[in-house]
Amino acid sequence: MTQVSRRTLPSDVHKRIYDIFTNVITEIHTESEVRSLLEDFLTPTERVMLPKRPCIAFLLIKGYDQRSIASYLNVSFTTINRVSTALKVNGEGYQVILRRIGEHKHHGLILEKIEEGVLAFLAEAGGPSNLWKRLQIEHRKEKLSR
Repeated sequence: MTQVSRRTLPSDVHKRIYDIFTNVITEIHTESEVRSLLEDFLTPTERVMLPKRPCIAFLLIKGYDQRSIASYLNVSFTTINRVSTALKVNGEGYQVILRRIGEHKHHGLILEKIEEGVLAFLAEAGGPSNLWKRLQIEHRKEKLSR
């Protein structure tokens, strides 16, 4: 987990550094530049966890419970709660990334595959009257009708 030093910068200096950082990021235009940045800036764990967060947001918006999301994506309840809180408080960043994913047919299909995976996982686990199996079947019918 990332650690923040007890020795803090003055708030005006921190704000200027943050503004410069966000401005430089917005100027990145190629996939190779983004990949290089992420490889250099993120730890291996962060590179695994950060892409899962939009998936968590997507599944929360779709109405899946936290236990199912945690089991399927192998994430902690703390991570799910952070995403859930962000969605409730503002969620603008998650809405932007999910909208952008949806705009690309290939990427949107990935979210559908994740949802199908969660439904399959839940159907295998069973449950009251095998509700999840029925939801899985309904999801497939809805997908075929599109």
